[in-house]
Amino acid sequence: MTEHDDSCWFCNPSVRTDPPPGGWLLESDVWRAGHAPAGYGPAGTVILECRRHVLDQAEFDEREAATYAAVTGLLVGAVRRVTGCDRVYQWATMDGFPHFHLWLVPWSRNDDLRGPRFLVDRLVTRDGCDAETAEQTASDLRAAVAAGV
Repeated sequence: MTEHDDSCWFCNPSVRTDPPPGGWLLESDVWRAGHAPAGYGPAGTVILECRRHVLDQAEFDEREAATYAAVTGLLVGAVRRVTGCDRVYQWATMDGFPHFHLWLVPWSRNDDLRGPRFLVDRLVTRDGCDAETAEQTASDLRAAVAAGV
């Protein structure tokens, strides 16, 4: 697997014209996470990415494997705290690039859809949150992550 793909939106700042709303929520030499751009999903949708280009968890190195659950747990806790959602759906397709990106999508029990139908509707069919909401939610998420929720 290559370390970098110049055409990957998430990885190459010259391809990605805007950073995640409010900047990165979490950034290390192994992981980084940001709120999804406005229009990409409901407020509180977070995208976690492995810094290396690996297809999925089967290709994680020791550090990625050793930290994945803790990083995901921290982000899921922050999303639940900030949005008040009941669950955080986790979705990864690795469709466009052989690069692990995990989408964390808040879901509430009063929502009219569940499971894959919810994900398709909220991430594909409907417009996501607006830019102002994405920025504010990212700020709240950053504070929750920093507090180590």
